[in-house]
Amino acid sequence: MNRCSIVALTTIALALAPATWANTINRITPEADRVALSDGRATVKFMVSGQSSEDNCGIWIDYGDRGSPDTRIVGRKDGMLPREFVHTFNRAGQFTVTAKGRRVKTTLGCDGEASTVVTVVDVSERRRRGPAAEASCPPGWGLREGSYERRTGAFTCVPAYPEQRINCGPNLRYFERDGTLGCRVRGERRR
Repeated sequence: MNRCSIVALTTIALALAPATWANTINRITPEADRVALSDGRATVKFMVSGQSSEDNCGIWIDYGDRGSPDTRIVGRKDGMLPREFVHTFNRAGQFTVTAKGRRVKTTLGCDGEASTVVTVVDVSERRRRGPAAEASCPPGWGLREGSYERRTGAFTCVPAYPEQRINCGPNLRYFERDGTLGCRVRGERRR
């Protein structure tokens, strides 16, 4: 092999090496997919992960809430992948959070891109609507009084009682007991 061939192969190898050795973003994972506003704020941690090298590259995080993106340099000095980012949302909604390589100052962008979705809910709005709006029992069923747990959203449904009592007819009386209703013979003991 002559000297020109060696120089050409070395040049090609060095040109392709940064792409092979570069930091590559392949995933962004939120601490929680669904968070609640507390005092108008919800703070979420995100972990950006991928292949890591000792080279520096720029990373850009768009949190989907029309705020300023978070830009960082990833590398040996400033921290390598995986890397944690923290963001505070100040309104309810569904937000697509995207991590991608972009130039930061004079540092070239990382390779790759990843997205995730985070839902921020306003629990104070749910409280104003009341438990009946949050707990949805199927038709013919109603929310058991006192069963709605505001903190967790847990609830119990029971058969809905009619707005008017059943007309039981002569010698029968109407009853409601333990989630059941009906007519029984006057004077008859409960079963």
